[in-house]
Amino acid sequence: MNVQDDDVARRLREKYQNAPAELIDRPAAAAPRFDDVPLPQPPAPPAPQWQPAPRGGTFSAPADTRTASTGPNDSNRSARIGVRTEGPQQGWRAVANRFGLNLPKGADEIHYDRCVAQIQRTLRGPKTIAVLSGKGAGGKTTTTLNMGATMATHQRGLKIVAASIDPLGNITDRTRGVNSQPARSVVSLASDPNLHRDSDVSSYLLTDRSGLRVLGASSADSAGFLTPEKLERAVAVLRDYFNITLIDFGLNIDSPVFHTGLALADQLVLTAATTADSIDELHVLINTLKRFGGKYIDLLHNAVVVFVQTHPGKGHIDVAAERTRVVDAYSTPVVTIPWDAHISEGGPMSLDLVDRTTQLPYVWLAAEVMSKLPD
Repeated sequence: MNVQDDDVARRLREKYQNAPAELIDRPAAAAPRFDDVPLPQPPAPPAPQWQPAPRGGTFSAPADTRTASTGPNDSNRSARIGVRTEGPQQGWRAVANRFGLNLPKGADEIHYDRCVAQIQRTLRGPKTIAVLSGKGAGGKTTTTLNMGATMATHQRGLKIVAASIDPLGNITDRTRGVNSQPARSVVSLASDPNLHRDSDVSSYLLTDRSGLRVLGASSADSAGFLTPEKLERAVAVLRDYFNITLIDFGLNIDSPVFHTGLALADQLVLTAATTADSIDELHVLINTLKRFGGKYIDLLHNAVVVFVQTHPGKGHIDVAAERTRVVDAYSTPVVTIPWDAHISEGGPMSLDLVDRTTQLPYVWLAAEVMSKLPD
């Protein structure tokens, strides 16, 4: 402090030397202790008052019951507030949100998102899925194509191909191709010794709008009958270039080709139409495969059963009871595909033309199959 500041301070002390003591600045005394006095409590909230419910219902659930996250393992994530989440993309909730209502996703859409996440599962190596039926017209080929198209639609970066080893199969006839590639067969592919590039293999394949590639049965180009050796060669080639190979089997369970195909499979899908004879033959097929033992037991353990409704309306089969029968007898999940006008036409199919109520069960099916594929 300089001399001028000292002089100012001296004059101030002389000026206020007679001021009352209580006006003189002093250090504050310590706060008194009141250990025996309870802390004041916040006032109780007012009692809730009854209000009539809004007419027509509400658009959203209470804030503390909303589910914002849609990932497959939401229970393991910390609770977060004030963060951006994806709003509904489907149904009336998506429409309502366009008007600024800010609704969360519903339970159905959250389940759908989880199934799509399961379809997008990363596979450590190529996988082969066998699709079988105990009787003709059991929905085997349509299941192969539409399940494959569903996987191709939702997969990110994985390549998927469907091939038929049914001597009388019509998988290429049911494919609505987007390229002008003529239908070729598994036999022709296996007989080509010059398959060194992706384009070499692609020249044998049809492509539909989903990106699914399709290889026909031996009848597609009259290339002759398929042998176990040629099937092994064809599947080996496809596994080199595709992540998932779907094989549409025939009904010739006594054929060596049939059993060679099962030996190459990682997963089993069993289909049956919702008719008495088709479901009965499904049980016969399962029990027959059980008697073979070995790897077939493991395939059946992870199998998925598909009921395909081939006629509109209510038929003569109690589908719910048959589902329960299969689940109780074999501990196998069952997915029901409803009748669809586009599929029933019998011609080339496109997943885009299938009704939404039919597309969704194919999503459930694809998710179930992907979840059971071995690592």
